[in-house]
Formats: sequence, C-alpha cells, structure tokens
Amino acid sequence: MEDEFDIVTLTASVNNQPFVPGQMGATGVFDEEGVPTTSIKVEEQNGKLDIIEPSPRGGPGQTVDDDDRQTFTFEVDHFEINDSVNADEIQGVRMFGTNDDLEVMENRIDTKLARHARSMDATLEHQRIGAAKGIVLSGKGKVLHNLYDRFGMAVPAPIVLGLGSEVSGIATKIKGDVVFAIEDELDASYDHIHSLCGRDFHAALWDQKEVRETYMADNEGYRLRDGAPDVFKIGHVTFERYRTGRRAKAANAAGAFIADNEARVFPVGVPDLFITRFAPGDWNGLPNTMGLPRYTRMKAMYNDKGYHLDSQMNAISLCTMPGVLRKLTV
Repeated sequence: MEDEFDIVTLTASVNNQPFVPGQMGATGVFDEEGVPTTSIKVEEQNGKLDIIEPSPRGGPGQTVDDDDRQTFTFEVDHFEINDSVNADEIQGVRMFGTNDDLEVMENRIDTKLARHARSMDATLEHQRIGAAKGIVLSGKGKVLHNLYDRFGMAVPAPIVLGLGSEVSGIATKIKGDVVFAIEDELDASYDHIHSLCGRDFHAALWDQKEVRETYMADNEGYRLRDGAPDVFKIGHVTFERYRTGRRAKAANAAGAFIADNEARVFPVGVPDLFITRFAPGDWNGLPNTMGLPRYTRMKAMYNDKGYHLDSQMNAISLCTMPGVLRKLTV
C-alpha cells in the first residue's frame, strides 16, 4: 500500500493549520520594545495630589512631600523550540498541494519554521492574556509572574453581574461596579474601557433585555437576527467575544485563554500600562544586543544528512498597574 505522502494523483488538499488567537495583541495596548538584558525593571512612582491651602500673600506657602518611588525586577521568560529535518525524510515524498511535484528540502524547512512562528505567536498571546488577568501562566499552568504579589496588592474580587436572570439597569450597574472602580484605582486619563469575554458570558450579556432594546432603539435591530454581535458596547464598556479555538484550548492547561463564563476588563489608552519586552537570544553573537521578537537558526548536521532547526523567543508581558484589572462573571 502506498504511503499517503508518496507521488499519487491529488484530488484535494486541505492545509489544516490551527487557528492562532490574537485579539489581546490586536487591541494595541501593549507597548513593545527590545532590551539588551535578560531582566527588566519596572519603576513605580506614586505621585501625590495636594489640595493647596491658601496662605497670606508674602508669607510662607504650603510644603509638599516627595513622591514615593520603588523598582521591581522581572526576569524575561525564555521559550525555545528544537527541531530537525533529515534529508532522507523527503525522499519520494509529494509536495503538499501538488499532483506530482517532489518535495524539496527548502519547502520542508519553511513548513517547520512556519509552525514554530505560529506556536510563538500563540505563546505571546497567552502571555498577554495572563498580563490582562494579573497572573501570567505557562501553557501547563505554572505561575510565571503573579503581578499582584510582586506589586504587593490584593487580587480584586470578581464582579458578579447576575446575568443568569434579568438585571434591571444593567448599563448603570456596569458603569457603577466596573467603570467607576477602574477609574478610582487608575487615577489617570484613559481612552476607553475594553473587555474580552468568554462565549457564555458574551451571550448572556447580549440576551439581557436592556442590551437588545438599546440596539433596537439605535435602528440596529437587524443584528438580533444573527444573535450577539462579536463586539458591542454597554455601560461605557466595549465587550468583545474572545475566540480561542479547539487546538489552542488543547495546548493550554486551563482550556480557553479566557473562561467561557467570565470577562476580563482593562482600560485602553494609558501609557505603559501594558508592556512587552523582548530580550536577546542565548546564541553566539546575541548577548548584549537589542532583543528581537524571535530568532531562528539552521545548522547542518555533523554527517551532512539534514539540518537542526532552532527557534526561540525571549519575551515578557506585564500589566504595570494590575489593580485596575477586573474580572466579571455571569
């Protein structure tokens, strides 16, 4: 029996590549930058706001204290893939998507490196979702950075919206319980409040009568025919359904990057609230250079029978003020 990858008549081909989540990165909230070190420091400066008391003209004025400053050091995480391709493994193999073209070494290498890139993109997105939660985990669930512990603050209690039944004044509740809480903690200007939602939370919020009636009043009733739109706004918060994908769930110990029955809320437009830093790789010639998002190298095997393929990413993604993050539940 011929192997399915041998030269055969090709009737159809499906390049079944996994979906790579990326909505957290697509929000644009992360400031990306390369650094020449394998650790970074986050400096916190707690500025004080003083209401100045009047004083006699010509007399002494009010004195103010200096701002409090402290630094926190974080080690940049190292992610590496070791792979290889043997010369003999492409012998007599049909190139994917063709009828009778034989595969060449360059094509097999490109295919493997493309998989490396997808895995690193998914890893970076997973890291950034962790930053939005305040706790960055590995794919297997290991705690890499508990930002609440590092910055010495308590984890904000989840906000239960009670979406299992009809909520009277849901927009007012969201604004009061969520927006005002974030504003009080943030104490800075921002552009808007954004939320990435699990599918059940997203559907339950859309099913609230007040939400649907708002769209009807805005002459957008046609949306009701298609169910919940992926993005809608209520209570001064933009809610966006987050898609993980089956294979991305399987690769993550917790399943969905954002649980189906919860939402994660964060302000947008605050400088340096979310940061991603890329450190240099650990191969010859890279230490002390400015870090790049990813590195790849290819080296011939000692017996010239194939190539070693290595890819790596040295990245850390943080929320520098995790106290402004909020978790919502159904």
